[in-house]
Amino acid sequence: MAKTFWRILFAVSLMIIFYYLLWTTTYVPPRKPQSLNRTLGFDHIYVVNLLWRLDRRERMETLGNALDLDFEFFSGVSKYDYRALKNYNFSMSIDQKACFASHYEIYRSIIKSGYRNALILEDDVDIELNITSVMSEIHHVLPQYWDLLYIGHCSKDNSKPLDKESTSAFKLYHSVSPYCTHAYAVSSTGARKLAELIVHPHRPIDLELARWIRKKKLISYSVSPSAIIQWKSKYNPSDIPRSGRTIGYRLKNSTLKSLGYKKNIIIN
Repeated sequence: MAKTFWRILFAVSLMIIFYYLLWTTTYVPPRKPQSLNRTLGFDHIYVVNLLWRLDRRERMETLGNALDLDFEFFSGVSKYDYRALKNYNFSMSIDQKACFASHYEIYRSIIKSGYRNALILEDDVDIELNITSVMSEIHHVLPQYWDLLYIGHCSKDNSKPLDKESTSAFKLYHSVSPYCTHAYAVSSTGARKLAELIVHPHRPIDLELARWIRKKKLISYSVSPSAIIQWKSKYNPSDIPRSGRTIGYRLKNSTLKSLGYKKNIIIN
């Protein structure tokens, strides 16, 4: 009888301790699904911005606030920085050299910071209003191993979508020859590859990336249609001339237009 009593008492004590711990343990909210954070599912978002282009920085800050996104403004290399550009190929324009150097410095920053991946934006972009939903679907389809992911580009890749049954308007494709670098993500593996592959630049950055993609040295995917495009007008031309055959995209739902920004005459 005594043994039974002590067994019951022991069992009750364990139950009391269990429920006490259950109710007093600090609640930890579940982690948000990938891409539903303030960096679209990436570890970081860089925005390449020249120090004197305060107009573009202000517009990008407005864009980020509207979409609830966190940006780091990365100081682009100036075309007047002779020391930084002296070893670049003479066939490239001074603006193309500065653009190349700016992106290369970001690859180094990704490696140094230990990011698993990062999204790189130039400071003249417009973004789909529902970009979080778009990227949620893209991350769901994106393979585990990748080097580059073009969310915005100026080319049309003739490949089949990875998820043929997807009903989304935005689909993921294997990159063929993507042009433009206004919106693309780089993984840590991709950054390390690029730091070695393009250490001696011979052509504009977008052509250099496309070259190594065609050579199968980089694993690259593209979102089509583009969910991030360049916002150019008569009063906001690109600082860098286009380097290849490109096509233009229109957003389905422009964030900048929803904020009251208007394009004037489009510069091709």
